[in-house]
Order: sequence, then C-alpha cells, then structure tokens
Amino acid sequence: MALRSSSKGKGKRKDDEDSEAARLQQARQKKRSKFAWLAKFLSRGRPSKKELVDKNILKAEPPEENKQNLYFGISPEVVYDDESRLVNGIPKPLWFCAEALEPWLIIEGVFRVSGIFSEMNRMKQTFEDGGIPDFAKVDSKHSISGLLELWFRELPEPITTHKLYDEFMQIAEGDLDGEEKLQAAKNVVAKLPRQNIEVLGFFLRVLKKVANLEHENKMTAHNLGVVFGSIFLGTDALTFSLAMKQKLNDQSSVVEYLIDNCFVLFPRDDDEKEEKKEGKEEDLPPPPDDGEAGSSEDSADDSPPEFAPPPI
Repeated sequence: MALRSSSKGKGKRKDDEDSEAARLQQARQKKRSKFAWLAKFLSRGRPSKKELVDKNILKAEPPEENKQNLYFGISPEVVYDDESRLVNGIPKPLWFCAEALEPWLIIEGVFRVSGIFSEMNRMKQTFEDGGIPDFAKVDSKHSISGLLELWFRELPEPITTHKLYDEFMQIAEGDLDGEEKLQAAKNVVAKLPRQNIEVLGFFLRVLKKVANLEHENKMTAHNLGVVFGSIFLGTDALTFSLAMKQKLNDQSSVVEYLIDNCFVLFPRDDDEKEEKKEGKEEDLPPPPDDGEAGSSEDSADDSPPEFAPPPI
C-alpha cells in the first residue's frame, strides 16, 4: 500500500513538472510571437538605407577606403592636382583664413597664442566638406591663425621637405657673409617642388605683414621664427639636450631669414605693390574691438619681447 502511494506521488509530481514546463514553453512562444510581430511591423514601416538610396532620398556614400581629405594631412602636390581646391593658385584654407585674419594682424600674440581646438576642428571639417567657414562667427580670432598653423603641422612632411633639410639649415651658419647666405637661400628654395614654393611664398608674406606690425602684436620676425621653425623644417623627437636646443635656435633663425627676405627669395609679379605697402601697416584702421587686440594705450617704449624656443 505504501509503495503504491509513493508511486502515485511521484507520478503526480512528474505531471505537475510537465504541466509547468508546457506552460512556460507556451509563454515563451507567446512572447516570441509578440516581439516577432513588432519586429516585422517596424521593419515594414521603416525602409532600408538601400531603398532610400535607390529612391534618391539619401546620397550614396563612397566606400570608406576611397574617402580622402581635400586639404589637410595631404601633400601640396595632391591639393594642386585639383584646381577647384585653389583660389588664385593657393589652397582654399590658406587663402580664406589669411584673408579673414588680415584685419586682425594687430592682435597681440597672433600665431603664438593658441586658438580654440574645437572651433579649429569645426572650421577644418567645413573646408573638408567643401565649404567655407563663417569667420565672423568665430569666438577667437586666434582660431583662424591656429587653423593656418594646423595646415602646415599636418602636412605629411615639412613644407621645406626632408630632402632639403640640411641645405636650409646651412642658412643659419655663421661663417656665411650676407651675399653668400642670400645665394645659398636662393639655391635651396629653387629646389623645392613648385607647389611648395607657391604655398611657402604666400604664407611668408602673411608672416611679413605680421612682423611689420610688431609694435602692436609683439610678434617680430624672430618670434615668428620660434613659432614656425620646427613646423616649416621639421625636427626629430624632442629630447632634453643642448644639441636639440641649438637645433631649435638654428631653425628659428632660418625661418626668420626667410620672412625678412621673402620678396627676394619668392618673387612674384605684384611684389612692387606689396613692397610699397611695407612700413605703412600701422596706418591701417584698427578692427572692431572684440577684446582680443592689444591695447592702444601701450607706451611707446613697450618693445616686443623676444621669445625663446619652446621648452624641451
């Protein structure tokens, strides 16, 4: 009797377990069916990206491997291969940034003070998307000068090229007299690719205008040489050494020399007009005060400071 009762108990438990398993299975199927219907509804109500492209609602994107920057991080030769990327023979970012910055060259520390990184990135992306930034809306005019500097920093190799590095550095050697140094500079500039000559000649003229306003912006040709020495000429990984410090000093001297002699080393048809304007830049009307320009109440003997090379 006890054995029969035990068998009935086991059978009942098994029936209960089977019933519970069946109930759970049914609940899962019901839930799965519910979400399957929802997924089907959503997929039916929302066309695929391919369908939108086929209907010309979305523009087809080129394959990732075919995407290429238009201006930044590529060689001048690549930029110059497409004339639509140029204005008057100059890459659009350089031309339009220089044009926008010209009324603000009296800003103290121009090209030395950093711009706003996020703002520079937005303007950079606008150029890469084929547009032109609205420079009137920038929060800092230093972001415009910073974008010019960024273009040179992101080149695959320095604008003076690795191949001609030693020849450019010879300009800083002290055993050359004035005529020998000028001839050495002319010889090495002539060896640069045509596109590099166009870009470097254009930008050195911008820096020359900045140096002409040194009593306002405190940026002499020497100070600009410190900023652009390693950018124009390149350098090895910075290590703390007297040799590296001397190399940075020499690079600064080379760029300073290129700025001072840009009209002779990079002659252009309109040089006569440009040279007549030299020395008269202080007569330009000041730009609207946005809090960034240097104070006009500075004393007459407030000469521009001489910057040292960046710390290593």
